[in-house]
Amino acid sequence: MVNSKQLKIVHTLFHSTNSVFIPYLPLLLMQRGFSTIETSTLLMLGPFIAMFAQPVAGVISDRMGAVRPLLLSLWLVMGICATTMFLTTDPYITIASLLIMYIFFMPTVSLLDALTVKMAPVLGTTYSSIRLWGSVGFCLMLVGMGMFFDQIGGVSALLWVFLSIWSGVMFMFLIMREPEVITSRVSEVEEADKPRTLNWQSVRQVFTNPTLLVFFGILMLIAIPHRMNDGLLSIHLQAEGGTGNHISWAWAVAGASEIIGFFFMGNIVKRFSMQRMLLIVSILYTIRWGLCVWFTDPWAIVAIQAMHAITFVAVWVTSIEFVARILPREMNATGQALLNMLFIGVAGIAGGSIGGALHESYGGAGMYSFGIVCAALAAIGFMIWSNQSKKRKQIYKKISSKQVSSM
Repeated sequence: MVNSKQLKIVHTLFHSTNSVFIPYLPLLLMQRGFSTIETSTLLMLGPFIAMFAQPVAGVISDRMGAVRPLLLSLWLVMGICATTMFLTTDPYITIASLLIMYIFFMPTVSLLDALTVKMAPVLGTTYSSIRLWGSVGFCLMLVGMGMFFDQIGGVSALLWVFLSIWSGVMFMFLIMREPEVITSRVSEVEEADKPRTLNWQSVRQVFTNPTLLVFFGILMLIAIPHRMNDGLLSIHLQAEGGTGNHISWAWAVAGASEIIGFFFMGNIVKRFSMQRMLLIVSILYTIRWGLCVWFTDPWAIVAIQAMHAITFVAVWVTSIEFVARILPREMNATGQALLNMLFIGVAGIAGGSIGGALHESYGGAGMYSFGIVCAALAAIGFMIWSNQSKKRKQIYKKISSKQVSSM
């Protein structure tokens, strides 16, 4: 049976993979001769293509009633493609292996989240308390990479770093055992008439849920500049005179702030409505991108990444819990896959292509000014949604009180 300790170890190792991909793949591609626009587009095109695989993986997992077998298969193929990408110098093989790697890597992110959401209540813990260990692994690996990156061989040593992490994750997937979620007797009776496997009619319900569609629409205004920053932060730091050390520390600060954010966010989210929480996050994102326009010193840019704790962590935890709350349990993996598909895939390709063009034409100021506009529009959207939700609740209370008084 999978336990809390195993899940924490898996998240620690799994998200360490991003300490290789996010900061250093842009440098690898530019070393191979790709331009800034080509690099940013490729790094966002991969998740964009992979987004079509994510809901398919979610549906398959939900129909199987299990996550682990699919995780193992996807992780194996991803490792083969990543190894090919690191070894080859041919540009076409590099592009092909990169894109295929993302197709198999991105579904594992949503599937691992689905497994964590599924198991957290059974293990007597929360998603946030387990997910924060992913940030621990990401942060520690980046600190180590920042200190010894040049000594171990720079970009040419990324293959061996990746293979070490990949092997650890594969080992954990092999020894984990995924049990059935234990439910109470009352829950069993309530669920007796519900389908045990996911069907395409229920999948259509996900894509036609009006509340979910409004949420995703406004969320994209936050996700696009966020993913733009993910893909171009390393290039932006280099353009401002930063070194490999600045790049490693920038992502290490972001990772460390995630640890703090995930540790406290579970309790913070409970104090606010979903819409109010996302309104606050949108305002904080506006401030974050404004600081990126104002400050151009590499170490100042590194320091600004500490806002990751109150921007990305808040929006991600809120989004994960919102999707899990609004959809039936049997559609959990599908819902999480759809969230990843939009936040990482659609927002990624939009942020990468728009951000790459803006950075090449207007520099970091133009790129982050675009982020300010998007985040401000998201704040307006969540403010309107929050106010409408309050009005609906007030109307419902008035109707309920009248019905009670008339009885």
